Amino acid sequence: MEYLKRLLPFARPYRRRIVWVLVFTIGALVTNLMVPQLLGFAVDQGVIALDLQATLFWCLVLVGVAALRSLFFYLQGVYQGMIGTDVVRDLRNSLYRKLQYQPFSYYTTMPTGQIMSRMLSDMDGIEQFVAFGFTAMVTEISTFAFTLVVLLSLDWKLTLIVLAPMLLMYFPIARFRLRLDPAWDAVREQMGRLTSVLQENVSGVRVVKAFGREPYAVMQFARENALNRQKNIERGRLEANAFPAMDFISGVSFLLLILVGSLQIVNGALTLGVFTAFTWYIWSLIWPIRLMGWFISISRQAVASAKRLFEIADAEETIRDPARPDRLDQPDRPDRPDDMMTGSQVIRSSGHQVGRVEFDNVCFSYPDDPDTSVLCGLNLTVEPGQTVVILGGTGSGKSSVINLVPRFYDVNSGRVLVDGVDVREYRLADLRSRMAIVPQETFLFSASLKDNIRFGKPDATDDEVIAAAKIAQVHEFAEKLPKGYDTVVGERGVGLSGGQRQRVALARAVLMNPSILILDEATSAVDTQTETVIQQAMAQVMKGRTSIVIAQRLSTVKNADKIVVLKDGRVAEEGTHEQLYALNGEYRALYNLQFRDQEARGADVIDEDALMKGKDVDRGAAVLA
Repeated sequence: MEYLKRLLPFARPYRRRIVWVLVFTIGALVTNLMVPQLLGFAVDQGVIALDLQATLFWCLVLVGVAALRSLFFYLQGVYQGMIGTDVVRDLRNSLYRKLQYQPFSYYTTMPTGQIMSRMLSDMDGIEQFVAFGFTAMVTEISTFAFTLVVLLSLDWKLTLIVLAPMLLMYFPIARFRLRLDPAWDAVREQMGRLTSVLQENVSGVRVVKAFGREPYAVMQFARENALNRQKNIERGRLEANAFPAMDFISGVSFLLLILVGSLQIVNGALTLGVFTAFTWYIWSLIWPIRLMGWFISISRQAVASAKRLFEIADAEETIRDPARPDRLDQPDRPDRPDDMMTGSQVIRSSGHQVGRVEFDNVCFSYPDDPDTSVLCGLNLTVEPGQTVVILGGTGSGKSSVINLVPRFYDVNSGRVLVDGVDVREYRLADLRSRMAIVPQETFLFSASLKDNIRFGKPDATDDEVIAAAKIAQVHEFAEKLPKGYDTVVGERGVGLSGGQRQRVALARAVLMNPSILILDEATSAVDTQTETVIQQAMAQVMKGRTSIVIAQRLSTVKNADKIVVLKDGRVAEEGTHEQLYALNGEYRALYNLQFRDQEARGADVIDEDALMKGKDVDRGAAVLA
């Protein structure tokens, strides 16, 4: 129950509603206890006495009390339902916020399907308990206790005789509870695996279809679905086995009531009205015991769900804001709109340029593989306004470098500095607001094209969005979409081609007008001609601001201010294209491997049509503010 106690802070804001639920619960309890007593009065004073008027009177009183009891139960249900939904809403919001601030490393160990299962299915288990299970359990336990007091006051001997068999229910209930906990844990875990398979196959539907693996996907889901069915059947079998024993013991209690009660009536020790009331009250004892199995089931389901949910809540936020963050000066904004594309804004309020990035003896390994060093003793400086291209073989640490600058991960040792300050000393929001990142794998939201472009700058005007779109060569296909920039691109941008999605990502970065631009093979999915035009526009965007680029195209490499070649997590070579090529070392080997064919094919020759498009881009760049 420790996990359920942790739900109390989420219920605390609704104390007033909880008080009203208690009031309605007490009202329902009192009126419920009155009904058998009034029925006994009707039998003794009306039916047995053959007094029609008394019978009619007590019947009217019974109807009034029953109506009042129904009203109390109705209000109790409404209020407890509101509490349950509000608690679950607040809990879900809290956990979602937690997920948003988890580092990248968290998602390498927690599958998306498991997260979805916890945030949806497990939340339903919590809601059932908070909205109905807990209140019903309190109500029935209170009913049992007060009913027992009333019965003892009516006839304590008969009460003890009838109650004796019920003590035997403890053993099947205890056994049921011990076996139900692992059963519910298994059900919840299997539901998480089923959701993971569903999420993966839906997200990877293109790969599934490309390789003709639909039968395998169906079989994989069917297998997990069958396991889910099996776990639920095993849990249901436990519940089914527990209830017959409770029913049998309840029947024995009623049999004793009839036998002993009849003898007392014959002997004149008990009136028929009291016996009738006694019979009704016995149901108020038996019903909570019969429901005990359901109470245990719903509470154990809630415990299993809460355990999985609070694993999210307890996950450590390893990438956090410092207690006393360093102030990151905001750059001065230019007066002229056309200066926005020339890097003129990359000036501190103190008059100094911003955007200097430095790696000081950095060592780094990923949290899920701490024994493997990706970077070790890396020293690298990118001066403000420089365009630096990072090259290297697979596993050389290229992606790690660009992940450390915005502090997606923290270094194991050494420092990453931006403008002379360790990135760990900045507020994350301040640090990342000065950067724009175009990843290799573009992700678009199921929103309009316009909203996807302005995602990093929600307050951008339509003119700014269109200007950024022209820079990234989005405008030419955006106007052909059914609703232009208001067209919804579909989940993950499924309505666009790979090259179009990547150009939208470029436009999103351009619109942020960053002082540090990070491009991770940002033009890898566009054709050579389109890339050439984008390069012309991006040359203006990158001018005057720091740009760190991982590139696979020769044009980007040759035009960089500095090329850095990584090997085994260290800088093997750095310099210009001409300098490094003349060394006949690591760069030349990479060049011959990756770029010689591009040069031979004339991949960097700009044709006349491309130049005309470049002029259009220049005109669009001038209006971006």
